Amino acid sequence: MRPCLLIALALLGTVPVSRSALASPAVEDEEDVTELEMPEEYSGCRGASDKQAPGVPSMPGTATCHYVISTSYRTFRRAQCICARRFHGRLASIHDSRTNTFLLLLARRHTNAGLVWIGAVSQPAIPFPNCHWTDRSPWNYSRWVRGHPLPGRRFCTALCTNNGLWRSVHCKRKLPFICEI
Repeated sequence: MRPCLLIALALLGTVPVSRSALASPAVEDEEDVTELEMPEEYSGCRGASDKQAPGVPSMPGTATCHYVISTSYRTFRRAQCICARRFHGRLASIHDSRTNTFLLLLARRHTNAGLVWIGAVSQPAIPFPNCHWTDRSPWNYSRWVRGHPLPGRRFCTALCTNNGLWRSVHCKRKLPFICEI
């Protein structure tokens, strides 16, 4: 809880006063988010049993992707923590063009930002950077803008909301993000 709210509740006698509660900083995880579920006919979700034809309802037990779009600007690391702690998920990994397009359209609709974090990281390697998903899923698809991923150091990855291409971005930059839950 935010310190001001704790003080007000303590004065009303509904919350016990404790120094640690009042001294704690505002919780950054309390933010505006939009939770979105992929349509039943979407078959790009990792963990979905078999791909289904559009319009065919999913069978019980098949995985349905859920995404949370956060409009709050956070560093890559902080975004990962929020996805894990608040939503029991992770930054979104993208394994096909259909998912990339779906997330691009969601990001366009729910943020005004030009970039949003996704769960990819690139590490320096010769002759090309080594890329991986933070959820350890296979690296089987990419959509880099020309000249990316950038070489020379560790970079995090953002989806560009203009064209759906990915860019290497300094991990400490603050951007909105997409959690997969």
